[in-house]
Amino acid sequence: MIIPYLHINNIKLKFKIFCPVLSAIIFLVASMPASAQKTWSLTKCIDHAVNNNIDLSITRNNVETQQINLQESKAALFPDLNLGSQVNMNFGRNIDPNTNDVTFNQTMQNYYWVNSSVDIFRGLVKTNTIRFNSYLLAANREGALFAKNQLIFKILSSYYTVLYSSGLVDVARNQVSLSEKQIQRMEKFVEVGRESILTVQELESQHASDKLSLTRAENLYNKTLLELKQLLRLDAGTLFEIDTIARLPISPEPVPDVDSLYHEAVNTLPQIRQQQLLYQASVKDLAVAKGFISPRIFVTGGYSTNFFDGAEMTFSKQLENNQNQWVNMGISIPVFNNAMVHSKIKRKRIAVSNQQLKLEKERETLYTEIWKAVDALRSAENEYRSAVELNRFSKLSLKNMATKMEKGLAGTTDYDVAKQRYTSAQATLLKAKLIYIMRKQMLKFYRKGNWKHLYE
Repeated sequence: MIIPYLHINNIKLKFKIFCPVLSAIIFLVASMPASAQKTWSLTKCIDHAVNNNIDLSITRNNVETQQINLQESKAALFPDLNLGSQVNMNFGRNIDPNTNDVTFNQTMQNYYWVNSSVDIFRGLVKTNTIRFNSYLLAANREGALFAKNQLIFKILSSYYTVLYSSGLVDVARNQVSLSEKQIQRMEKFVEVGRESILTVQELESQHASDKLSLTRAENLYNKTLLELKQLLRLDAGTLFEIDTIARLPISPEPVPDVDSLYHEAVNTLPQIRQQQLLYQASVKDLAVAKGFISPRIFVTGGYSTNFFDGAEMTFSKQLENNQNQWVNMGISIPVFNNAMVHSKIKRKRIAVSNQQLKLEKERETLYTEIWKAVDALRSAENEYRSAVELNRFSKLSLKNMATKMEKGLAGTTDYDVAKQRYTSAQATLLKAKLIYIMRKQMLKFYRKGNWKHLYE
């Protein structure tokens, strides 16, 4: 009975020790940030950047500011309304308001008034100001979309750069693995007397060089990953890893025509619509300036009353007896304002011309970009096909060279040259593949005017 009792106590002791350790492990895992437990896909990076980018927040604030300007210009159509009160204390010689006689007594008067005014006609200045602010609001919204597209492109470029550097790390690791396997194979040949120990030493030197290449590739990967984290505004201590599963096979697609793609893009891209709206806004701004040449017809009206402390009537009775209402209608005709109005009109005409030139320049820039993008896609497709063939033949060449070295028909130098050629071919294929994917994404962007296809 002693042995079972000791066994049970031993189990209880182990359980008491294991429970706190297990609890600590569960707590640490639960307290780890989500970014440390999950990889980031391209769309997740984009969503995070769009929601946390400072420049985009500024553009949103600019849109809200212009919305306020539009509301203010609409409110200017309504009459204004003002309330007021004034107290006058007179000492020494003054006029008694009750008798209009000169008096030297201290007097006090209290005035109350309400007045309002409205423009009946002012050269459509207020109406054109509303349209001007409406165009500016729409232009700011398009500008916000343009800024968003630029940010997404930066994220896309940085993300694919990290994918490329990650692929280089994989290539370098494969080369280290090949070197280790070749060393093990040669060591067996040395044991049976088929190879010299010098061959193994040369392979070990190549293995050390491959490990150095791996270290450099890992450093490049960490650098590009850091740049992406900074673009996403993540903390330095945040564990971050991208989803390398996104490197999927690609299939060639027909290259679109430059002119047809341009006609699609010119009607969808926000930077073109922004310039069009800014041009329309400049036209309305010119109309506002011209409106100040025309006469201004206005109406004003009001109500007032007052109280005098020296009167025999009560406060309420005085307010009732001293009531005064008025309505005025007038016209103001600008004759000469030191050429300010005409000079402003001339400047606005120049602004309209400049905005039209900016719109034309933006269209030409877009056409040039699309032309280059289509040509770059063709080049990337051809380069990708060549890289696939180069990688296939380089891999076959390395395999044949390894067989020759085992048979004594080739030396370690020849094997190292073949291995380096295969390494270069792998890196070239990876780069060509990612560039080809990027070029295809750009053409889809020009066609749709946004990056929604990245979520498909």
